[in-house]
Amino acid sequence: MRSKRGDAPTPAAVRVRLDRADVEAIAERVLDLLEARADRLPVRYVDAVTLAEALGVDRTWVYAHARELRAIRLGGARGRLRFDVRTVERVLLADTATAAPATNGGSRRSTRSTAELLPINP
Repeated sequence: MRSKRGDAPTPAAVRVRLDRADVEAIAERVLDLLEARADRLPVRYVDAVTLAEALGVDRTWVYAHARELRAIRLGGARGRLRFDVRTVERVLLADTATAAPATNGGSRRSTRSTAELLPINP
């Protein structure tokens, strides 16, 4: 499409082709901008029930792992627990990154004991 003067194409007529690397770079930049924006948002605290539902676990699991999930108490030593969703996400992602890879052999527990075993009679 030409402009009314006929000298140059209008912006609507210009077609830009992006290769895979360009699309990836744009996606990374958008992600960076969204993360920076999320860091400026006020902290969002949720209770154990809400966090359990979001994680797909039982409420008792959340309470059992409250310290690891960096819960805070509102109202003193016996106050209600609240969890910062972003902090919990960071904790869980860090745990995932440092977790040992699973083996195909299943879980085998090695115990070392100095106790004497009982004899087995055939």
